[in-house]
Amino acid sequence: MPDLSASTSSNARWFIWFRVLFNCRFYYPIFTILFLDLGLSLGEFAALNVVWAVTIVLLEVPSGALADRYGRRPLVIAASVLMVLEMVVLCAMQPGAHDMVFWLFVCNRILSGAAEACASGADEALAYDSLPSAVRTTLWPVVMAQLMRYSAIGVVLTSITGAWLYTQWVKWPVVLCLFSALACLVVSMRMTETWVSPPKTSLWGTMGATWGGIWRTGAWIWHSQAAFALIVLGLVFDSMARLFMTVNSNFYRLIGIEDAWLGVIGSAMAMLGLLLAGFMKAATQRMGAVVNFTWLGMTLLCGLWGAAHAAPGVLGVLGVLPLFVGMRFLHFFLSHYMNAIVPSEQRATALSFRGLSMNLAYGGMTLLFGWHTAWLADAMNLPVEDMAVFAQSLKWWPWCFMVMLMAAGGVIGYRSLKHPSKED
Repeated sequence: MPDLSASTSSNARWFIWFRVLFNCRFYYPIFTILFLDLGLSLGEFAALNVVWAVTIVLLEVPSGALADRYGRRPLVIAASVLMVLEMVVLCAMQPGAHDMVFWLFVCNRILSGAAEACASGADEALAYDSLPSAVRTTLWPVVMAQLMRYSAIGVVLTSITGAWLYTQWVKWPVVLCLFSALACLVVSMRMTETWVSPPKTSLWGTMGATWGGIWRTGAWIWHSQAAFALIVLGLVFDSMARLFMTVNSNFYRLIGIEDAWLGVIGSAMAMLGLLLAGFMKAATQRMGAVVNFTWLGMTLLCGLWGAAHAAPGVLGVLGVLPLFVGMRFLHFFLSHYMNAIVPSEQRATALSFRGLSMNLAYGGMTLLFGWHTAWLADAMNLPVEDMAVFAQSLKWWPWCFMVMLMAAGGVIGYRSLKHPSKED
């Protein structure tokens, strides 16, 4: 097995710590109910997540282009600083003051989206390009497998601790996230730059070069059949699975799971990372992309079907298990296959295009979810917060996913016929 202890891989080790601290947050098990318990409605919750997605859409690709031009490390540090600020804003929340809570959440969502945009592409490009070029494609799955294992441990710790502390005081999970954000900042500053930046130019020259890099990378993605297909499939798979992850605490309430158990469930789902990391690496080494994405789509469809026909208690949790499995495999596959084909000089920008497309799709699905639940509530003559409305909305999800899959297949097929790949 390739050795990650070599000095050339120090960024890869810090990358693992950065991702764990950045993504394993103590409030994730109670994310939806945190919004609702602070006095916001399900519609406001959906709107705030659209704000988050729009912020990423506006900043994602420009931040990746800046990382490719001026270095990846400054963007990773900026992401950590923004994470600290978003946690400070959450700590300022005062339950019961609806208007103040809403606008603080708007500020939080903007800061969070900006942090995601800065980190997206830059952290992965910094770690990937620090690996020896001769063994990058072999070593990267090892890095990602280790990331999955450590992330699983992190989610177990944060889920159990965060969900339990939430029952003691609503702000405890947020306060702990502030400390992990500060640790994330320290880790980001330990990373070293590996990218040789072009000579500095005037402001107009900088702007022109940045947007020129965005244009060139976008054109490369369009002319690459593999990159185009990965992005289209990624946005379809991710948008539906991530929407469920966003509202899963509400789903658990629907099937009769008490809030105190959410941390235990989150921990059990996280343990999949420990169990599946080896399978993920083996899947990329032994099977092709077409086979992997085919069975992955079927897995996600099974999970959405389980959510739509929610059984009470533990059976309901087992029914959505394929969504958690599929989400982990999806991001492992996207990282492996995308990095293998992207030129180094365009890596951060191309990975940001990947993130942009998925966040656009997620924002669109969140808007659609908010509109759909409002429409159902009106049709059922019930308040939009009624669990019956949420349950009825879930029944539409598998059909929506199948329509999106057929549309994605048509787009990929049409693009391949009209615009043959220039990769060959």
